[in-house]
Amino acid sequence: MKKRIRMGQFNFPNPEWQNVSKDAKELISGMLNVDPAERLTIDEVMRNRWIAQYTAVPQTPLHTNRMLKEGEEIWPEVQEEMTRSLATMRVDYDQVHIKALENSNNPLLNKRRRRAVPIRDNKN
Repeated sequence: MKKRIRMGQFNFPNPEWQNVSKDAKELISGMLNVDPAERLTIDEVMRNRWIAQYTAVPQTPLHTNRMLKEGEEIWPEVQEEMTRSLATMRVDYDQVHIKALENSNNPLLNKRRRRAVPIRDNKN
């Protein structure tokens, strides 16, 4: 699912999304846009017609409890996936090796090194 969202390939399947309005789905799509230049900014989100129309919490039925009960048998799989996802975000500092700056041959660093060398004036 995360991979599909990152690629911009997501949809809003029923029955989970059947009670969610078209405007709300458009807002979510705008926030998940994979192109940062086209993704909604926070100001655009706050001015969005779906957000702006509500001054009170709507009485939309939430199916969270039912969905959690129905999916109870897959919780071990969900937990495993969450563990794998979190593990990929961690850095094992024992396995990370950072070169000493003097041994580094990075083009950007080399350019900065050349700029840092003072230019000698031939007049002295």
